[in-house]
Amino acid sequence: MSEARGEWLNGRWAAAIAGALANGGVRHVVVCPGSRSTPLALAVAASPRLKCWPVTDERSAAFFALGLAKGGDCPAAVLCTSGSAGAHFLPAVIEAAHGGTPLIVLTADRPWELQDFGAPQTTDQSRFFESFARVELLPRPDAQSIEHLRAVVGRALSGGGPVHFNVPFREPLAPGPGEPVPVDSTPAQKIVQPSDTPVLDEVRAALHGVERGLIVCGPREADDGFGEAVHALGSALGFPVLAEACSNARFGFPAAICHADLLLRHDPFAASHRPQVVLRFGGGLTAKIPQAWLDSSGARIFVFSERGEIVDPQHRAQAVIVGDPVCACRALLPAVAASTGYREAFLRADAIAGRAISSEALEEPSIARSVAAGASANLFLSSSMPVRDVDAFAVAGTRRLRVFANRGVNGIDGVTSTAAGVAAATGKPTVLLTGDLALIHDLHGMLIARQHGIPLTVVAVNNDGGGIFSFLPIAERAEHFETLFGTPHGLDLAHLAGLSGACLERPTTLGALEAAIDRAGFSLIEVRTARAQNVLAHRALHARVGAALAEEGPWR
Repeated sequence: MSEARGEWLNGRWAAAIAGALANGGVRHVVVCPGSRSTPLALAVAASPRLKCWPVTDERSAAFFALGLAKGGDCPAAVLCTSGSAGAHFLPAVIEAAHGGTPLIVLTADRPWELQDFGAPQTTDQSRFFESFARVELLPRPDAQSIEHLRAVVGRALSGGGPVHFNVPFREPLAPGPGEPVPVDSTPAQKIVQPSDTPVLDEVRAALHGVERGLIVCGPREADDGFGEAVHALGSALGFPVLAEACSNARFGFPAAICHADLLLRHDPFAASHRPQVVLRFGGGLTAKIPQAWLDSSGARIFVFSERGEIVDPQHRAQAVIVGDPVCACRALLPAVAASTGYREAFLRADAIAGRAISSEALEEPSIARSVAAGASANLFLSSSMPVRDVDAFAVAGTRRLRVFANRGVNGIDGVTSTAAGVAAATGKPTVLLTGDLALIHDLHGMLIARQHGIPLTVVAVNNDGGGIFSFLPIAERAEHFETLFGTPHGLDLAHLAGLSGACLERPTTLGALEAAIDRAGFSLIEVRTARAQNVLAHRALHARVGAALAEEGPWR
């Protein structure tokens, strides 16, 4: 069934959607090829406010859009045709949902009269993402409801997180000969969400006279001055700032506490430094030990939440303050420290740990430390061991880094594609630290970098399998461990470098690794390690830190 030619209504409808996306802050749209999505693809390409990125593989395209959203600090969209194509967006949508990334999914669809009667490339697309994305089932194009369409899209974008727009189109899907592609430049409707923070008075009262107060920063990717604001607050209050690697409050901030996971493994230090008050910012912590220590501390915990999410897995928080964390930090100033002894003790212990783990051996902890030290602008950390190693072993240094990771659901899928999106959106040198399984899981990410000339530097720690499982109790059960958990692949990563046109380097010393990172450009830097030896290396470093702290004790 086709609509009358007359005015190309599909074009106006698609232009209104594209205009509303741009008004809502979208700057990048990743477009997958297809027929039913033609009106939207043409509208995106015609919009002067939207950058169009063609990518052929839907799964990788969605992760690339995820990276564009992360790196661009704004919503990014991904578009596909009807049928099963949109189902390949699911892993990225799940990551966006749990990571709070504003990913906009556009699935073109067949009109209602073709549903459920055997029409090709037709299925119920409304249930693709279930509870992971807010779903807006846009009606078929209608000239009288375009204003409502703009309002619906604008309202959906204002809520943050992933949104799924399912858009049905009847034929004709393309404009007639000589007919222009419409462009919509209607101004955005302003949507204001009031911020009510009277609870800050309660927080101020809780901070008064506190001897042992702590600020904890989990994963947070926005480039909005949070690092400066939270460290100013910590300095004024006399609170140490435990800054996770992905918090964007560590690198370039010398007062950041970098080795909390190592310090809190030393029972005398952990027991004698339990906080009375904790201010929590960002997402959930990567390392288990600091989180368990906080949960058992008995402290009054205040969670500062940007989007209303509650990062409090054990329900210990006294209050959740919703709003801009930068504004919250500034609102709590001016503040006067009750005591600086607690902060100084953490800084001293952190320095002791940093000296204890210093090593020239080419092992996974020192690789993580060197990669963080060598990155010049952006650092992307794969899930599994890379993010944990950087969090535990990398020092703050003096160079500001912007750190990214898919910490919403912590998967290893789509890591390289997301990193490529970050590099493309920011236009800055980007280093990805990843494992071999994550790299193999997302081969297309390297092809995206090649296709679009993105100078992504990939450092792949290759221990021929899933190294993190060697740290789990299942590793002690030799039967089936290698087959089901270690999963050795035996692949030669040189073939991936050749396929994608990346420069391949295989350093065998830390110095050679650092030199390879300095050369930057589109490259694959493979560092070989051994899984069993890696476990021993971590345990040795834990023991060295414990011994160094014991020598400086007793801790009080």
